[in-house]
Amino acid sequence: MIPHTLEAKPRLLESFRLSAVISGGLVFAYCLAVVIGWYCDIQSLKMLFGFAVPFGAAISYMVLACLIIALALLPGLKNVRHVCAAISLLIAFAGAIKLAETIFEADWEWFNLPLSGELANSVVLQFPGQLTPDGIIGILLVSTSLFLMTMHSAKLDPIWQALLTFTGAVALLPVIGFLQGIPEFCGLWGCIKVPVTLAASTLVLSFAVYSLRPGSGWFALLLEPDMLGTALRRSLFALMVLLPAFTALKAGAVAANVIDENTASPALSVLNLLAGVSIVVSQFVYAYRREQDLRRDTEKKLADLSSKVSAGIKNSAGSSNLVSFSPRYAVCPQCGKQLAATVKNCPDDDRAMQVVDKLEGQILDGKYKIVEYLGAGGMSTVYKARHIVLDKILALKLLQPHLLGNARFVQRFQREAQAMARMQHPNLLTVHECGFLEGVPFLLLDFVDGKGLDVLIEERARLSVGQMLSIILQVSDGLINAHDNGVVHRDIKPANIMISENVKGRELVKVVDFGLAKMLEDEPGQQKISREGSSAGSPMYMSPEQCVGDPADARTDIYALGCVMYECLTGNPPLFGQSVLETFNKVMNEKPQPVSAIVEIPADLDELILKCLEKRPEDRPATVLEFRATLKEIKERMTGARSAANPV
Repeated sequence: MIPHTLEAKPRLLESFRLSAVISGGLVFAYCLAVVIGWYCDIQSLKMLFGFAVPFGAAISYMVLACLIIALALLPGLKNVRHVCAAISLLIAFAGAIKLAETIFEADWEWFNLPLSGELANSVVLQFPGQLTPDGIIGILLVSTSLFLMTMHSAKLDPIWQALLTFTGAVALLPVIGFLQGIPEFCGLWGCIKVPVTLAASTLVLSFAVYSLRPGSGWFALLLEPDMLGTALRRSLFALMVLLPAFTALKAGAVAANVIDENTASPALSVLNLLAGVSIVVSQFVYAYRREQDLRRDTEKKLADLSSKVSAGIKNSAGSSNLVSFSPRYAVCPQCGKQLAATVKNCPDDDRAMQVVDKLEGQILDGKYKIVEYLGAGGMSTVYKARHIVLDKILALKLLQPHLLGNARFVQRFQREAQAMARMQHPNLLTVHECGFLEGVPFLLLDFVDGKGLDVLIEERARLSVGQMLSIILQVSDGLINAHDNGVVHRDIKPANIMISENVKGRELVKVVDFGLAKMLEDEPGQQKISREGSSAGSPMYMSPEQCVGDPADARTDIYALGCVMYECLTGNPPLFGQSVLETFNKVMNEKPQPVSAIVEIPADLDELILKCLEKRPEDRPATVLEFRATLKEIKERMTGARSAANPV
């Protein structure tokens, strides 16, 4: 399961691109100095930090650094990506030829391209020229990884990421060896001395290539969850900078005779180790304390919410705040009469009413500015809000004022905050704040700039199998996280599945509205939302056990997933009647028609949908994780069948 955390956070993506620019710039500056040293025959530059780097390796790394910077600064231009792909492929080809030349102990002068005339020292600079084995391997691996990365293919992601991991591990050995005072690596083939600055450059370039597409493939696992992911990213970035910095410090100190080799190695090794451990520990301690602070803050506000709501319900008759607060109302421009926002025309003069919203333009808690009204449902009103400090768009959800006297709806609203506060996942909305506005409970959530799945189905009549699979797999990812945190949604339906476009132009799915969520393990003394024998949910997507008020578990959400898949492919829910009672009767007693009888779909997908719609919970997939694994296998078989039918 690959999360889409980064795709939902453009600012995080920009920080990685900045890291790529900085890393590429450092390597470019170093290699440019070496190239100038070769052209001008300046020994101190050719032997920068006391290590000689071949001219061909310096040129290759300098060009690769330029490509990385271009891709980071111009990520949306396909022409730039294609040019960078072509150049990196040429460099990889040159590296492969030099590797073959080294293996066969040949001297293929025909392959070298002169880049200068005869210089003062009677040397003609050529590309790729004479390269050391470490230089050849570094050029080949980094350029090949960069080329595969520019393809933006999910199938190629594991390959270039594995190459980068291997490249970084190999490049790390000489750096650590140098810090430990081991200048050579010996084996059956003999001893070789690797230029440490070249190895450090390889390490930095590997990190830079990764930073160009960190949200793809299994590297995306480094980005979840938010707090620990932030600590891990900062630690890795610090270590990427720390190792080359200490290497350069030691090389410079030894070259300048400030300190001798025997003293520098153990001293700087211990210092580097202490600095690295301190950075990692401090980042994870910070992440832990930050997470605990957020948890305590959320719990405190939820406790305040519970106490204020209880007080409001008991004293609702004498509380003007709780009853009278209404942020939206309609005003007649002629007579000035104020009525409900739903009134279209003034009853006195028939003039069109103008809707006034007291919240638009207001700033809550000194940091949230209300931008505009988004819509309202039976339980809440939603506004678009902007975090002034972070410049981040959020959604403000207010409980409908007329429901404040109804303990059941207030508790549902409170339960939604509790449920969402326990979960952190890119396919679920994150709760950022909860509190009161003139006595009315509110939540601040992620803002989804997109449309509901119900709207998408209405626009397209029905979805293709591929579109449906892509959406439901992401919904499954979110529900797996919810169930792992002990939360059952209980109201999965197309209207509660929001679809937006992420930074890569792909569909990003979020499961919303946990107003009916049920904790799998209710804490002692905690009130239940529904009484025994009552039902809650949307009739056409409710499981048989919900219809009769039986306890809900993960398999209840699986039934609803089956209903959503059915509607995506056919345009209608599996079972529905002219009334709620008729729908309940069909859900309890009738079997839905197979999807394959309406549209053409794979037999195993049809079987899975019908299995999700079984009347008895024990006949459905046991967990969403099991359901998702089966769905993923079906998708992979379909993809393999299409590839076989359309060979390149």
